[in-house]
Amino acid sequence: MQRRQLLQYAGAACIALPLAAQAAPSFAAALNLAGRQRMLAQRLAKAWVMRGLRIAPPRAETVLAESLASQQAQLAELRNYTPSEGVRAAHAELERGWATYRTALAASSNLAAAQDVYDLSEQMQERAHRLTLAYEMGSRSPAADRLINIAGRQRMLSQRLAKFYLFGLWGVNAVAARMEVNFSRAEFSSGMSQLGGAANTLDEQRAAIEALDRAWVSYRALFVGEGFVKVAAEKVVEGSEQILPLTERVVALFERSAATR
Repeated sequence: MQRRQLLQYAGAACIALPLAAQAAPSFAAALNLAGRQRMLAQRLAKAWVMRGLRIAPPRAETVLAESLASQQAQLAELRNYTPSEGVRAAHAELERGWATYRTALAASSNLAAAQDVYDLSEQMQERAHRLTLAYEMGSRSPAADRLINIAGRQRMLSQRLAKFYLFGLWGVNAVAARMEVNFSRAEFSSGMSQLGGAANTLDEQRAAIEALDRAWVSYRALFVGEGFVKVAAEKVVEGSEQILPLTERVVALFERSAATR
C-alpha cells in the first residue's frame, strides 16, 4: 500500500460514521465507538507533542484537528446510546474530562503546558476505558464483543506507544514514559496473540490480523533501546500513522461479525 493511501486511511479511520446515520445502530457499533475514545485520547496528545517538537508540523496540525472533531462528534453520538445506568454514568464522566482536556489541548505546545496534557491524556484514556467496559458488561455476546475490545485496545496502543515516546523525547516524565512504552509494547504483543488465537476466525479476519502483525513487527522494532532519539521519533510517528488503519480494519471486522450474532 502506498504511503499516501495509508495516510488517507489513517485520517478516515478517526472519522467514524455516526451511529445515527447507520441503518440499524448495534451494540457492537457502540462498543467500537466507545473504544475509539481511548485511542483518540492518545492520538490527540501525540499530535500536540508533535507540534511542540516540530515533527512534521503540517501533519501534526491535521491530526490534531481531525482528532478533536472526531472526539467531539463521537461523544455526542454516544450520548444518544446509553442503554444502562453504568454506561450513562461513565459517559457523563468522560464528557466532564473531555471539557478539561479540550481546553488544555488548545494551549500552545510548550513544556510549561506539557505536564497537564500528559496527565489529562491519561485520565481521558482511563475514563474512556471505563465507558468501554460499561458497554461490554451489557453484552449479550460476551465472547464476540470481547474481541472488539481487545482489537480496540490494539488501536489505542498504537497511538499510546508514539505518545509516550514523544513525551520521553521532550523530557516530560522520561523515566515513566519509557516504562509505559515497554508496558504498551508487551500488551500489544499479547493482544496479537489473543486475536491470532481467536476461535472461529474467518478468512477475512485472519488476513487482516496477519497484515497487522506484519506491520507490528516493524513498528515494535522502533521501540528497542532505552533512549529517545528525534530521528527515531520521526519514524515512530510515521509508523503510528501507518499501523492505525490496520488496527481499525481488524476492529471493524470483529464488529461486523458480532453485529450479525
